[in-house]
Amino acid sequence: MKNTKISASALWCLALAISFSLVQCTKAEKDDDFTPGDPPPVEGGFVNSSEIEPASLVAYFPFEDNVDDKQATVTGGAIKGSGTFTEGRKGKAYQGANGAFISYANPGAVGALTSFTVSFWINTQKHDGGAQGVFALSKEDGSFWGNFFVIIEGNNSSSDKMLTKLHFEKNVTPPINNVEQWLDLPEALRPDNMYGAWRQITYTYDETTSKVAYYANGQRITIDENNAGAIVNRTDRKANDTTPLGALAFKNPAKFVIGGYQNQLGAPYGGAEPWMLTYTGKLDEMRIYKKALTPQQVSALFKLESQGR
Repeated sequence: MKNTKISASALWCLALAISFSLVQCTKAEKDDDFTPGDPPPVEGGFVNSSEIEPASLVAYFPFEDNVDDKQATVTGGAIKGSGTFTEGRKGKAYQGANGAFISYANPGAVGALTSFTVSFWINTQKHDGGAQGVFALSKEDGSFWGNFFVIIEGNNSSSDKMLTKLHFEKNVTPPINNVEQWLDLPEALRPDNMYGAWRQITYTYDETTSKVAYYANGQRITIDENNAGAIVNRTDRKANDTTPLGALAFKNPAKFVIGGYQNQLGAPYGGAEPWMLTYTGKLDEMRIYKKALTPQQVSALFKLESQGR
């Protein structure tokens, strides 16, 4: 009887030793190397990118071997030219090419934005000779500039700072003094190290504050003194008019383009000018929301998408 008790005690001690050894050998998980099951949430409590403002997401293009908007509001999409698909930041991505772009017959809810967040991943090299179009919301009347677009300017310098330009408009009756709004940063404020690898770009505009903000890889770019977002008003056209821009209003939105300008669509836009280039890099995970995401949400979106979530 005494020998039985000693054996049981020895077995218990052996099991405890093995358990302690396993705990000691377990390595901490890295941010991008999760074990099966739900990974830990990022700041804000988000586990997947789909959890960020789902009710405000009006268009989502993951480019999983197709050009479909998963929110099904932007429809009638087709690749024009030799654009194709390739390995992306998350799954597959759109691979642009010279003269290639994606045309959508119906811009859906993108045409009704009054505030916005637009976020996308790019992987591109420097180019010269003009500006490449990332996306554009066209106008039915054939006006020179579209309602809403982002372009990447050429760079033939040794700097890896990227100049992207954001354009959006407010077309109302009676017309306001400054219909066109541009965010065009001086070189000192442009994000660095933006070429040759996957980089996320995000823009937001909030109609309640009339402020626009710019993010690179989830980090807010300082574009004003207190980094609270630049106030968009009409002072650049009329010195005594300081009325905030407020809710946007697009004029007769007709089509949506990814990887080019509205001018690539042909009539009634008069054709693309020589400096209007199509996007030739990789493009992935484009999301458009009808509200301005908070800095925390933008940061969370970057972290989640960079981890493939």
